[in-house]
Amino acid sequence: MPPSRHSSSSRSSSRSSSSRSSHSRSSSRSSSHSRSSHSSSYGGYSRHTGSSHSSTRYVTPPQKQRINQPTGYRGTAAMSTSMFRSTRHDYVYYPDSWRDEITGRNFESGFYDELGNHYDHVVIKNGANYETRASCDYCGTEIKLNWTEGALPSCPNCGALLHEVMQDAIVEDKLQDVPQYVPSTYTGSTGKGWIGKFITSMLVVFLGICGMTAAMKALQRKNLSSYNAGLNETVQATADENDEGFFVEEIGRTCYWYDEYESYYDEESDCYFWYKEADEVWEYWYEGISSDYGDYGWMQYDYFDEAWYIEVSDGDWQVLPDKYDASSLWHMKESGTGRYDGQNVIYVEEIDRECGFIFEESNYYDPETKCHFWYDDLVDPPMWQYWYDDISSDYGDYGWMEYDEDEECWYIEESESSWIKLPESYDTSSLWHIESK
Repeated sequence: MPPSRHSSSSRSSSRSSSSRSSHSRSSSRSSSHSRSSHSSSYGGYSRHTGSSHSSTRYVTPPQKQRINQPTGYRGTAAMSTSMFRSTRHDYVYYPDSWRDEITGRNFESGFYDELGNHYDHVVIKNGANYETRASCDYCGTEIKLNWTEGALPSCPNCGALLHEVMQDAIVEDKLQDVPQYVPSTYTGSTGKGWIGKFITSMLVVFLGICGMTAAMKALQRKNLSSYNAGLNETVQATADENDEGFFVEEIGRTCYWYDEYESYYDEESDCYFWYKEADEVWEYWYEGISSDYGDYGWMQYDYFDEAWYIEVSDGDWQVLPDKYDASSLWHMKESGTGRYDGQNVIYVEEIDRECGFIFEESNYYDPETKCHFWYDDLVDPPMWQYWYDDISSDYGDYGWMEYDEDEECWYIEESESSWIKLPESYDTSSLWHIESK
């Protein structure tokens, strides 16, 4: 069983996004072109100094990983979409139906959960209070509704009773903040010092009350191999029965998310895995390898080095030692790196020459046309994006361009989440793009 992901550090690399130049890919692309959104962890104990006693604070659990999400939505207001958190799902509300200009797909207005399922109405219940977002059928006002049990929600603009909000609505219990004990000092890993003793003692008390002797064995990291069978049974028993799971093409199986371990789990390979959104990287916990590193042991696969790295201590990532057989380890297919099919050099037929990949900037470059370009395989279908210095630089921190083959025109990102047709004032006769096959 993996430990809480207490370390916020990631393996340092010369290809870090912080070293990119002004024309490097910005994370502020519109939602239709953005990277997949995945959950992160709040586990572990804060490290700060202050008084000598521990305190309690309430924190909101991390958002669930979002997959199969609608794309291409361009709201007219900054707060046009809202998220509603429940004990079962995280719902995002879209007030209008729309068409993704890139993929041509049509999406309905309403709520989408983290798995991409659509709902016309979702109501969040908090005690005797109810909350939702809706559009008034009478005056068209987009509103956030709050009402108490026994009452009917009404439009604050025209006063009309909104009966349809509760018809066939999914009613969910609101996700509550959870208590987190915060020690005022930190003396090392969670297994050392008085903080480690405090944490251990709290866990021992809780586990003793519950009688979970198997979990105690996992905590102590003893006889782990003989414990695995029982652990797997526990995992299968505690999965969210409403979770449709996440199909992993690399292993041809569906894996499920477990809040207790803050990870997906694949029983056959005995591997826990999750997507660290802050660093845009998948992390893996392989029992029999990761468990040798106590409170650490999360692993990452470096597609450029073609090697596994493992965190051996806080922030210290090292190449996986040769004593471990990595031949049976699986990892997600390379994506989000900007490379096409993992190639460091590609031949571009449209300009009849090869272009090399610049690791520091995560894109390819053609010096003759002064064009940086990269392959965005996190959208469906994948897209090429281009940075032409003489044009893109006019848009400051933005300026990435895409060519729409259906409309036979260029689009450019003029500001965050705002893509427009390239103004006719620019001469595009010398611009090239890679045609889809």
